[in-house]
Amino acid sequence: MIYGYIRVSTEEQNLENQKKAISEKYEIDEWVEEKVSGTVDYTKRNLGELIDRLENGDTLIITELSRLGRSISMIFDIISMLKKRNVRCVAIKNNFDMNPNDSNDIITSVIIFAFGLSAQIERQLISERTKQGLAVARAKGKRIGRQKGEAVYYVKLRKYQADIMNKADKGQSINSLAKEYNVRWGTMKNFIVRFSKMKKPRPLRVKPRKHGHPTYRELEYFRNNA
Repeated sequence: MIYGYIRVSTEEQNLENQKKAISEKYEIDEWVEEKVSGTVDYTKRNLGELIDRLENGDTLIITELSRLGRSISMIFDIISMLKKRNVRCVAIKNNFDMNPNDSNDIITSVIIFAFGLSAQIERQLISERTKQGLAVARAKGKRIGRQKGEAVYYVKLRKYQADIMNKADKGQSINSLAKEYNVRWGTMKNFIVRFSKMKKPRPLRVKPRKHGHPTYRELEYFRNNA
């Protein structure tokens, strides 16, 4: 089977140009189309369903490798998966033709190696940019995470505190409580002995600068001041 995969990022863009470019060179048995950003994980796109259906000897035709994804690491993962499944992948504009059945195709092997190296470098750069961003934020006085010496209040078992303490006061063992709430014995004991006696932190009085995932206190602030 020869599959043609075409993708654009928005509803306003047209798929016809890609379909025409592929149709001029290949006779497609089945088209897979979608209008979604390439930043979305391929497993959550129609592409993921297509890859699951591809079998040994199938061919996947695209106009260019960027149609598979927006990051080198994602493209590399997809190409590696196709190679393991013995699926041929052709990207017309990139002059890329990966044919797993061609043992003499050294160029494709070199390209895949280059993709793997680029993906590794990309991950390192993302990590470095993240660390630099956090450093700049801290230098500007922005609070990142807990303050030094601040104890954790919102632990896993906090929302069950009333029920846990009520059952513990009635004599239920730590072991049975741990099994009931699906935690380790030490986690349950630590909560009963230490965390249940902690005072709830004061509510925020100043609107927090949201960064990343909001904390419980930030969520509480926005909920109370909505």
